Amino acid sequence: MRNYNNPLHTQLSEIVGTSVEIIESKKSVAQKEQNNFCNIVSNWDKAWDRGQKIFEDTGIDLGDYDSTYYRMIEDLFILHFGDKAEIIFWWVYERYTEDGKIAILITEEGKEHILKTPLQLYKFIKKLK
Repeated sequence: MRNYNNPLHTQLSEIVGTSVEIIESKKSVAQKEQNNFCNIVSNWDKAWDRGQKIFEDTGIDLGDYDSTYYRMIEDLFILHFGDKAEIIFWWVYERYTEDGKIAILITEEGKEHILKTPLQLYKFIKKLK
C-alpha cells in the first residue's frame, strides 16, 4: 500500500532513515472486504425496506424514482460477484415470505440455508464455487 502522504509512513521513514513500504496483510484486506460488503448490503436493505414501507403506508411507489439507484448497485455487485450476485439480489428483495418469515435458500445440492444477516450472506457467497 503506497501512500506517501500518510503521516505514519513519513514518521516511520524518518525513524528508519530510509524509505519504508507498508504492505497490508491479506487478512486485513479480507476483513475490509467483508465489512464493506456487510455495510453496503445493510444500507441497501434499509433503503429498500424504507421504499416498501412508504408504499404500504401511503400508496406512493418510489420504484421508478429509485430504480436507477438500485440498478447501479446491482451492476456493481454483478461486476464483483458475477452470477453469485443473484443470491444477493434475492436476499435484499425477496428473502421474506408473505407471512414475514425469512425464506429458506435451497442450493442445487438440496442443502437448506437460512441467511438472516449480511454477514451470513457474505460467508455463504464466499463459500460458493
